[in-house]
This record gives sequence, C-alpha cells and structure tokens, in this order.
Amino acid sequence: MKFSHLGFVALSVLALGCKDKNQSIRPAYQPIIESVYASATIKAAAQYTLYPALSGRILNFAVAEGDVITAGQLIAHLDNTGAALSANTAGEAVELSKTSAKQLLEIQAQLATAQEQAKLDSLNYKRQQNLWAQNIGSQTQLEAKKLAAAASKNAVKALQSKLSVAQSQLAFNQKQAQNNQGTAAKNLAEFDVKSDIGGQVFQLLAEKGEWVSPQKPLAILGNSGDYLVHLEVDEVDIAKIKVGQTTVIALDAYKGKSFKGHITRIIPIMNAKSQSFEVEAVFDEKPAQLYPGLSAEVNIVIAQKEKALLIPIASIDKNNVVKTRGGDVTVKTGLRNLEFVEVIEGLDETAEILIPKAK
Repeated sequence: MKFSHLGFVALSVLALGCKDKNQSIRPAYQPIIESVYASATIKAAAQYTLYPALSGRILNFAVAEGDVITAGQLIAHLDNTGAALSANTAGEAVELSKTSAKQLLEIQAQLATAQEQAKLDSLNYKRQQNLWAQNIGSQTQLEAKKLAAAASKNAVKALQSKLSVAQSQLAFNQKQAQNNQGTAAKNLAEFDVKSDIGGQVFQLLAEKGEWVSPQKPLAILGNSGDYLVHLEVDEVDIAKIKVGQTTVIALDAYKGKSFKGHITRIIPIMNAKSQSFEVEAVFDEKPAQLYPGLSAEVNIVIAQKEKALLIPIASIDKNNVVKTRGGDVTVKTGLRNLEFVEVIEGLDETAEILIPKAK
C-alpha cells in the first residue's frame, strides 16, 4: 500500500461534450481511502505538571524553559520566611530542652545530698533512742533528733517528686524539640521545589514574585525524546476508530509534508464540553524536530480499496439517488471521502451521470 497523504484521489472521468445545460461524467475505477479527520496536539510521552508542596511566593527560578534537567534538580525557590520562623521556634525548643536537662541534674544532686542527710539523721535518731533507753540524755534531745530525721525524710520525698516532674518535663521538651526540628527541616526543604524526573523544562507556568500553592502548577516538565499525538475525535466518529489504524499527520510546522503513524490508545471517556474523545497516536515516520504543543491535523484511515467504482460525491443526494441520462437511479454506496463515493450497486462504467453546470 502506498500513500503519502490523504489528498483525496482524483477521479479520472470522461466529460462528454454536450450542448445542454448539464455536463455528464462516467464512473471510473480508482483507489479510495476513507478517513476520519481530527485536530491534534503534540505532547511529550513522559510529561508531568510540577506543583509545589507548600504555598509561597517565588523568590527565583533555578532553570529556564528549554533547559535539560536531572531528577532531583532544583526548579524554583519559594520565600521561606514562615518556615525560617518555625526553625527559630524549633531552636528555642531545643534550648528549653537543654535547660530542662540542666535543672534535672541539679535536682538529682540535691536529692543525693538529701538522701545522705536523711541517712545520717536517721542514725542519730536511733542512737539517741538507745541512749534514752539507758536513761542517758534528755527528752528534748530525743525529740530534736526525731524531728530532724522526719524533716530529712520529708525533704527526700519532696525532691523525689520534683525529680519525677523534671524527668517528665525533660522527656516532653526533648520530644517537642525533635518534632519541631523535623517539621522545620521538612518545611525548609519543601520551599526548594525540585523535579522528580530527568528531562527538559517545557514551560514555566508562573513568574518570579508570584504566589503559588499546591493547587497552582509551577512548571511542565517531560522527556523530550519521545512524543505522542493527542487527537480530539468527534463523538459521531469514535465508533469507527480502532487501535492500530493508520494515521496521516500534517503539522503546521511542516507545511506540505505529512507523516505516517498509528493509533495506540482510545480514552473511553467523552469530554462533555467538546463532545469528543481523546485518542493517542504515535509517529511511525517522525519529523526531524518536535516540540510539545505543536498543532496538527490528522486523518485516521478507517478503510481503503485499491479498486472501487467512484462517482463525485456532489452527484449523489442524501437519499442515494443519482441523476443519469437514463433517469434517476438509486444506488448502494460504500467508502467515501470529501470528494468521491464508491458505488457498489446501481451503476456501472457505462452510466452517464448528469452534473449541473456551475452558475
């Protein structure tokens, strides 16, 4: 099969000289290609829209449109004033944690001293009790030792309680500091917007100083080595489209040229606004240079014949009636394109079809 485009096949017809107001032609056997037309746009096969993880104002872009990038490369830096304040708060939490740890050490030292004193006071009280049992010493001395032992014991209990509170506070402060530091570091990092893929910067969707958010795209990135043709096929034609069908792609950037391809995917959801379906195709014959966003016109070949009996489409009405010198004839038709229609039954090569002269 050879065809370079769908410039519809010229019909070799015999115009019969006549003196009346009508011209006549005869059907002729010629090749015919029936196709479905669709408008299309060129897109990168691997393409994605980059969104920032956080809201912020763009301080600067680290790349320009057309730049080749690697995965993880910085694309833009957002104003991180709020995140920096968060980092300062995290630093304050760390300092508070350090203060709590210092206080804990002081209480532990105080408790150790109090415990030693409590042991000593307890021994002195027991010794005084023994002396009292031997009628040595006064009751005043005994009561004094008893009060001292009780006071020391109470001091130990108070410091133990204080130590427990300090330990809980330290644990809380340390956890808070750890969380704050992690959050602050993450927030600071997310103000550096990076690419997840290697490829090329196709388009920057914002400008320096502009406010962006996780709902507002920042850039379109992709792989410039492979491209898809995204077609918009009208709903009235979608049932005719099949994966594998040949396409003939005409690009506005390549005037007078067409490129062969084929259908690879049909998206089974209709766009309610445009009343069309998205269909994908790939190039079998790729142009020397392509860019995302190029517009194209595509003819999808749905049927073809090398030899079909053709008449001009203008010679047949909506009821499939053809005017001939022998009278009106109802015909059965087959393939058709913008210029010609195939006649399956009703006419042969000898028929003279009347064509009104142009006024």
